[in-house]
Parts: sequence; structure tokens; C-alpha cells
Amino acid sequence: MCLKIRKHSWSLVILTVIFLIMLLLNLKTLYVADDYVYRFVYRSPSPTAIAHPEQIKTWLIPYSMWNHYLIWNGRFVAHSIVQYFMQFNSKFPFDICSSLVYLIMILFIDKFGRHFSNKKHNPFILPLIFVFTWFYLPYFGQSVLWLSGSGNYLWMSIIYLGFILFNFKNRATDPTNITSAIILGFLTGATNENSGPAAVLIVLLFMIKRFIQEQKINLISTISVIASGIGFMIMMLSPGSQARGNIHRTWTLIQNNIAGIFKLMIGQWIWLYLLLIILVGIAIFFRKLNIDAIWAIVFFVIGHLAAVYSMAFSPEYPARTFFGGVIFLGIALFIVIYALFGEVKQPMMLASIVAAICFLVSFIPAYQDINLTYHQMQTEYQIIEKSRSKKVTVPLITMPKSQYNANYGVIALDTPPTALMNQWEAKFFQVDQISGYRTE
Repeated sequence: MCLKIRKHSWSLVILTVIFLIMLLLNLKTLYVADDYVYRFVYRSPSPTAIAHPEQIKTWLIPYSMWNHYLIWNGRFVAHSIVQYFMQFNSKFPFDICSSLVYLIMILFIDKFGRHFSNKKHNPFILPLIFVFTWFYLPYFGQSVLWLSGSGNYLWMSIIYLGFILFNFKNRATDPTNITSAIILGFLTGATNENSGPAAVLIVLLFMIKRFIQEQKINLISTISVIASGIGFMIMMLSPGSQARGNIHRTWTLIQNNIAGIFKLMIGQWIWLYLLLIILVGIAIFFRKLNIDAIWAIVFFVIGHLAAVYSMAFSPEYPARTFFGGVIFLGIALFIVIYALFGEVKQPMMLASIVAAICFLVSFIPAYQDINLTYHQMQTEYQIIEKSRSKKVTVPLITMPKSQYNANYGVIALDTPPTALMNQWEAKFFQVDQISGYRTE
């Protein structure tokens, strides 16, 4: 036992450091925007429509999600997680759990890299994966640190990545595997509109490859894919989603969206594409990749493109919706990195040190911005909680400058008490109204 712990000591140290970094960032991020809405049983997006909102409890989540499904959208899996954590009077349980979920996501990427490269675990690739996610996950604050955003993007990633991993094995047709396939497939289909279906596409591509090579179809994988289709259809047929997404999807609109997405891809990920192409070329030249690994890279890149370009059919495509697409691209990249460098420790240790320095250069200003917002919001909270009046006036936070800040580009308290978040926060803190003033 001691020998096993010693063998994985570097991994434990690295994962502990990553966990503490994420915990610090989560602790410094307070409630943001939609969090105040999901504090209550969902009945309306408008605070004025609810005279006396009822605080959410675990047993009320199904009823709340049914209302949400009818009125707003069909992401009942993500928002059930959000509402579960919004029932507590402290954000601390979420901060701990979400930091752990982030580690699971990193370990999934590492697992895929090892699986397809047939290499043993290299602890010094973990920092590279972390730095990759730090620099390339879109709007890190919104998709990872914001409670509602994290529930929709970070937490959903471990469901559809688990779905892909589950389907790699040719599992026996028994009640346990059938039940697991139905549940995991259904949840994957209902995660979100683009990343979940892209994960299903990746599994289908592997199934087609196996059928061509072996003329076999695994029944468990077939059941999981069918279940995912059911979950996806239930999510997409939400009356709330249908009503809010009722636009005319003209060819002109789709063309404009495709052009905008292509521009975003070139601007954000061109160096990743070039790096992937170069590393794949080197790996093939030195025969470090077998044909199965090459197909895996191709399939994950196809999943990446599917997750990204499927948003062309949406009326809008905020950058955080490309979360899953970035993860799939990262998996393709780390399959090659493991194939080329998985067996070398010293060069990877050096690469980890360089990556850590790059991270620190980026982290320090990001943390300063997050910390400033944290203290300003703490001041808001204290003024509201200590006020003896039911009409409170608070100083507003300064405009966040970093995309690592969960409040960056997100609706927040404003000056008039009639502003949307002013009304929701008034209900959250059980006061009649909250007004704001700017100190700048």
C-alpha cells in the first residue's frame, strides 16, 4: 500500500495543488446573476410575478424543474444540480464539490490520453492539462466558477465524458449494464444542446468503426445511444425552449453564424490546430501512433467541430457554449502528447515547470480582479444584512476586467431598484428593495 502511494505521490501532490487553486477561486466567487433566481422554487423569470417565493429544498426540485421546463428551457439535469446547491445558506458545499468535479474532468482527459496511446500514467502531464483548461476553456469565470454556469458546463462535462468512457468497453448484456446505459445515456442527451449530442456522435463513430472491422454491434452501447436520443428530444421539446427559440432559421442567418463561428475558431484555437497537426505528423513519422489512436484523434476532432458548428442553428452562440468542443479538442491533443512523451519524465517535468510559470503570469492579475470583486460584493452583502431598513442602498462593484471573473459580462446589481437583479437580490435577502450607486 505504501509503495503504491509512493508511486503516485507526484500525482497526488499535483492534484492537491490544482484542487487548492480551484477551491481558492471558488471561495472568492460569490453568487452571480441566475444564482439568485434558482434560490427559489422556479415559477417565473420575472421577480415581480412572484409575491412570496418559496426557498428551494431537495424534495421541491422536481416540481421546480417541471415549471422551469414549461416556462424557460429543458436543461433539467444542469439546473437540478444548480438548485440542489442553492438550497444551502452557504456556498461552501458547492465550492468543495465543484473543485473536485474540476479534478475529475482533468483526470478524464488524462484517462483518454492514456487509453488511446497505450501509455502508463505520467503525472507531469497533469499540469499541462490543467494549464490547457485554464487558457482555453471559454470564459473561465462563467463556465467554471459561476455556480449556475458551472452546473451547465463544467458539471455536464463529466456526464458526457463518462458516457464516452463507459462505451469504450464491450460490456456484457446484464441488468446492471443495461440500467447504467439507460441512465448515463439519458443524462448525456439531456446535458445541453451541443456538447451532449457531440459526445453521442463520437460514440457512434467508434461503434461504426468496430462494426466495419469486426461486424459486431454492442447492445449496451446501442441502448445507451437510444437513451441519449430520448433525453435529447425531451430536453429540446421543452415548451419553454420552443417558445424562447421560436425564430425563423433562414439560410442567411445560418450562413452568418457559420462565418462568425469560423472567425471565432481562428481567433481562439488556431495555434491549437497547428500544434495538433504538427504533433500528429511527428508521431506518425516516428511511428508513435497506431491506427486506432489516429482514428480516435479524428473522431474527437469531429466531435469538436460538431459541438462548435451545431451552434450555427442557434439564435446566438455565447463563447461558453463551446466548453465541450474545447474539451474534445484537448482530448485529441493529449492523445498525441501521451503517445510522444508519455514515457519520458524529465522533459515533461520541465514542460510542467514552464507551464506553471505561464499559469502564474496569467493567474496573478486574474486573481486580483476576482478578489477585488469578492470584497466589493462582501461589502454589499454586509450592508444589506446589517441594514435595519427594508430599503437598502449599496455601492456597486466596479466593472470586472478579467474573463476569469464570474461577474465578467454577466448581469448584476444596477442603480435603480426596479432593475432585474436588484429585484431578485431583494427577494434573496428578504428586503423590500435594493438600490445601487457607483463609486467611480
